[in-house]
Amino acid sequence: MTQNASLVQSLARATASLRQEHSPLPILGVTVLIFAIFAVLAPGSFPTFANMSSIGFQVPETALLGLGVMLSMVLGGIDLSVVAVADLSGVAMVQYFTYVGATQPGHGGPLVIATGIGIALLVGAVCGAINGLIIGRLGVLAILATLATMEVFGGLAIAWTGGNTLPDVPTPILDIANLSPAGIPFPAIILLVCALFTALLLNGSRFGIRATLVGANPRAANLSGIRDKGVQLGIYTASGLLASVAGIIFVARTAGATPNYGEGSYVLLAVVIAVLAGVDPLGGFGTVLGVLLAGFALDMIRAGFVALELNQFLYEAAQGGILIFVLAAGSLMRGDMHWLARLRKTPK
Repeated sequence: MTQNASLVQSLARATASLRQEHSPLPILGVTVLIFAIFAVLAPGSFPTFANMSSIGFQVPETALLGLGVMLSMVLGGIDLSVVAVADLSGVAMVQYFTYVGATQPGHGGPLVIATGIGIALLVGAVCGAINGLIIGRLGVLAILATLATMEVFGGLAIAWTGGNTLPDVPTPILDIANLSPAGIPFPAIILLVCALFTALLLNGSRFGIRATLVGANPRAANLSGIRDKGVQLGIYTASGLLASVAGIIFVARTAGATPNYGEGSYVLLAVVIAVLAGVDPLGGFGTVLGVLLAGFALDMIRAGFVALELNQFLYEAAQGGILIFVLAAGSLMRGDMHWLARLRKTPK
């Protein structure tokens, strides 16, 4: 027991040092720099309240997906199914609204709306749990498991709707994409609440500490008595829940449930957000604040491209370029540290 306790303490110290190394200040500086550049290049259209408000309405859906990917990366894995989970959750919710006639007068009361939202969250949790079971219990690599479930969940959404958009969305759901309490876009409020709960889960709970330790050193964590299978299940379930919230916002913003909304581009964007935030793809570290800043930074680039009337396909190319640059920079920095370590060990 003493040896196990000592091992856990050493892992905790290692994790704490990782947290110190991954400060959110770099991504904060990048975000400020992006804003300054586009404010100078497009002073009449970019740094305006209307544009910032538009960003506040659009960034939450991708940032929520980024939070889900971030959680999976804490374990050294990845969740490529977040967009498919979001789409399937939205489809399930709107199918329920269609079944009960929620758009008809007198049929869209608070209980109906709450039930529809609950169905979306349940679908997201179940999909996430399926990922966690496949990865944790069956030992399938996360990238392969979630690539497969991405196709399964996406295929179910398309088969369920026949590939068509479901339009029966009641007004209270549509209001999510239109309300601005105290001038703050309601989707941004939802994002902040979800980010708070994610931060509490990751940094303020024993489960989050276990997840971080599993990601930092799975073998040592297992020897110390931490059940990595349970951690996998919990993390991927949480990722599915975050994706389902994004799916609800998808429906609100598009006034319908599209079975393949964001397919392809949003998956890459969610991964770019997590990596740009400073999350280590090898596991052992996650940053909620970094994900929020990275989400806003990337959406400011999108808004800047619009303000400058640049081809939006260039923005998709830029996402891939940013991902390659950040990964290459991280690899070079790790190489430099290894080189310095070897230099120090070289006898004079």
